[in-house]
This record gives sequence, structure tokens and C-alpha cells, in this order.
Amino acid sequence: MNNAKKIFLYIAGAAATTLGACTKDFQEINTTPGLPTATTIPPLVNGVISTLFLKGQEQAAIHNEYYYPVTQLATISGNSGYLVQNGAQDIWNDYYGALQNLNQIQDKIDAYTGDKAEMDNVQAITYILRAYKTLRITDQFGDIPYSKAGKAYLNVTANFRPEYDSQESIYKGLLEQLKWASQHLTTAANTPGGKPYVTLGSSETLFNSNISSWQKFGNSILLRYAMQIVEKDVATATPYLQYALSGIPLIGEGEDAGMWPAKLNAYVLNDSRFWSFTSHKFVRLSTTCWNQMADGTDASKIFDPRVALFFETNQAGKWAPLQPGSTASDNTNPYQDKRDADFANKDNCVFSPFNYLIVRDIYFQPELFITAAEVHFLKAEAYARGLGVGKNMATAGTEYTAGITSSVNFWYYIAHNTNVTNDNWSAVAPPSPTPAQMSTFLANPKVAFTGTDDQKLDKIYAQEWLSFFREPWLAYNLWRRTGRTPRDGNPAAYVNFNRLQYPQGESINNTANYKVQSDKMGGNSTTVKVWWMK
Repeated sequence: MNNAKKIFLYIAGAAATTLGACTKDFQEINTTPGLPTATTIPPLVNGVISTLFLKGQEQAAIHNEYYYPVTQLATISGNSGYLVQNGAQDIWNDYYGALQNLNQIQDKIDAYTGDKAEMDNVQAITYILRAYKTLRITDQFGDIPYSKAGKAYLNVTANFRPEYDSQESIYKGLLEQLKWASQHLTTAANTPGGKPYVTLGSSETLFNSNISSWQKFGNSILLRYAMQIVEKDVATATPYLQYALSGIPLIGEGEDAGMWPAKLNAYVLNDSRFWSFTSHKFVRLSTTCWNQMADGTDASKIFDPRVALFFETNQAGKWAPLQPGSTASDNTNPYQDKRDADFANKDNCVFSPFNYLIVRDIYFQPELFITAAEVHFLKAEAYARGLGVGKNMATAGTEYTAGITSSVNFWYYIAHNTNVTNDNWSAVAPPSPTPAQMSTFLANPKVAFTGTDDQKLDKIYAQEWLSFFREPWLAYNLWRRTGRTPRDGNPAAYVNFNRLQYPQGESINNTANYKVQSDKMGGNSTTVKVWWMK
């Protein structure tokens, strides 16, 4: 059975567990015609993995309408009419469905009657998935229902309307679970007592039960999220940074973690990525991003080799960035699928759009979780600031250069291996930059690791921000955490966009707890800062 089919079968199996109240041992569920009547850990795990795909409204209403213009990685040339609440509801519903699966997995681990050590790998993978899913949502909303949430399957009335947990408590608990996972994942066949470790086997579709991959993924997000809170709580963050930078295995070149269609037996992503652009249509190259990649609008002024992969010229064949906050309008749609047959037809767009091929592909380009480039930039920041390690600007510079190189190599690898049904990117993508071209790029004054220590740190943030080109939620985190990512003016509409508002359904379905939380915050407003912001 191929991995793509497994995902859908396990989604069905996992979804079935949410439709009826569990019996005492959590093995049998109320019968629902046409659906399985029992479930085990493997389908529940893959039910969680299936939720790692980005949702359509999440990408259109939040990424394209807000995160790109907020971070100025891109800007928008008109009002799409998309409501951020629609995207917030997408994220919220997706998370709480996954949390229910995670809680049921934990119930089964806790109920295991053998030597608990036999479940170490399964427990560690569960902790990693729980941390990735939960920290991603709390970063966007702040405090959320957590410790008492996702337990409706127990059919206990008190679980139907859960209280909110503080983001601080959520972070501290999950960082400790990530460290536990790092210390207990093992490639050994048997426990110290001689019993075989329980494995998910071939049914696990993300890393195919490769424990080394799970170790690197878990360790790398431990590094990310420890750094995420360092501005707010350096005392808590430091021991985790020290551990993550102590030499434990982290994601390296060619190990970028994400949902790779090619690694899922040629699984075809749904078209939510492409739909989010063609339906939104207004996303354009920002002057902020352009100024980090070129010294002028003439093609000869481009110094960053990723420009030709990230963006396109306008209909007139000119590089035309749009300044954030500008009232200039470009009410065209260069992302329509009519370009499959007529690639040059950009609907007469005035400003440079994203490269059509980067948003059109649903066959090869992954939905990313964490990259080798990000790991390099996190290490560069740690050494530049002396966080968890001794301050060492030389090592910071080495990691900085490695991060830029890794990002360039990653995107050229994507371009050279992507073959969209109607538009073969691999056939038209430029060749990878030569060593001499990379040296010229790295020597550009905007890129070279020169200047004061503070200026060097700004360059680390700028290049990390650029590396998040297709992970705008991470650029949003970096901007909120440091306040030092590149800016070209500060459009008032986005200055205090500090979090997503809780979905409107919460005020109806969880009224009392929603009111307590809203009153505590001074209102369910986007201006409220999440805990780890300064």
C-alpha cells in the first residue's frame, strides 16, 4: 500500500474516533455506519500527520492578506475581501481535531500494560507532534484552551467547554516534553530490559519511522522554540538552548523537514496553495524585499540569485516592486491557470508578482516545517548574542553564511526538480549560481558579514527573514520577537497586528471561558501581545 493511500485510510480511522463516546478502555467506539469501530495508535498518529498540510483559508485570508504585508516579505496591491476570521477558524478547527487524536494516543500509551520503556519511541514522536502543532497555534493566538481541551471523546460534560491555558505554561510544558523526546528516542532494537521497543513501522508516513529523522526534527524545533521565548524569559530559554547547541543532531543540508509529495509516494497536494493565490490575486513583490535582493530595478542590479525563483517581472517585462502602504492599485490576476497554456499572459499586471511556478506546483514543492537554513540562522543568532553558548562572532559568521547558502541551494533544488503538469519549472529555471557568483553575492555590502556586532545581528535577522519566503508565519514570529526585520516605512494598518483573534465561534460555543479570557486580555484584539513578545 503506498503512503498516499495510507494517509487517507488513517484519516478515516482517526476521524471515526471523534464521532462517538469511548468505552472504558478507549479501544472500542460507538458504531457509526460505514466507519471503523476501533482504532489503534498508528492511524491516530497519521491522523495528526494529515493535519500538517496548510489549509486554503489559512493561506489566503491570513498568509496572503496579513502575514506577508505585516512582515513586508511581500505586499498587496488591493483589498481581496478575505476575512481573517475565516482563516483563524480554519487553523482553530484543524488544531482541536488533531489535539483530540493526540490525547487519545496518550491515553493508549498510559494504558499500556507492558514495560513503559517499550513505548519510548512512540511517546517521543507523540510529544514532538504535540509540540509542533500546539506551539504553532499558540504563537498565533496566545493563550488557548489546552490542558482540558480535545477531550470530548471522553463524553464528560466538563470537557466540552475547556478553560484557557496561559501561553507561558504551554511553552514550558512542551519544551520539557521536547527535551524528554530528544533524550529517549532510540534506534536500539530492545529496551535495557531486553524487550523490543514498540514501533509505528511502515504505517508512519512522515519520516517512515526513521528515528534519526525524528530526533533531528524534534531537536531542531526545540532550538527554534527555546529561541522564541528568549526575549521574554531568558532563564527558561537558556538551559534548552544550551542543550540544543550541545552537539545533539539537528537538521542539516538535504534534511529539510516538511510534507514532501515525492516522499509520500508521489502524493499530490490539494490545490489550496495555488487557490490561495489565484483567488486572492493581490500579492506582489515589496520594495522591502527587493531592496534586500537588488540595488536597483534594472535587472543588472540584482545580486541575490533567489530573485528569479521567488518573483517575476510585470507584464511589461520590468522589475516593479510595490512599496508597503502605497495606495497604488493593481487589480489584475497574474496567478490564473490560463497561464498554463499562455505563460506570458500575466493579466497585464503592473507590479511584480510571485513566480507563477512557485505557487502553481502541487507535485514536488513541500509544505515546510523547519529547514537547514533556519537551523543555521538560529545558531548564528545564538553565537552572535551569546545565548546558550559563548559569544563568538566568527562562528556566528560561519553559520550566517551557511544559512544563506543553504537557502539558495534549497530553492534551486526545488526549481530544478519541479515538473508541474503544464509548466515544467525544471526546464526553464536558471542554473544554480556558480561558486564565483555566490562569492559576489555574499560580498555585497547588504549581505557581507561586516560592520558592528549590532549591524551583523541585523543582517542575520534579514537573511533569516528572507529564507522564510514561503513560511510567512515564521517571518511573522521573527518580526514580533525581535522587531528588527527589514522595514520600508510602517503602514499603520499592520503596526499593532500582534496576534490572531479567537474565532467568533468561541464566544458562542465556549462562552464563559471565552469571556474570562477576553476580559483578562482587555478584549479579543489583534493589538494584544502574545506572552513571548517584549
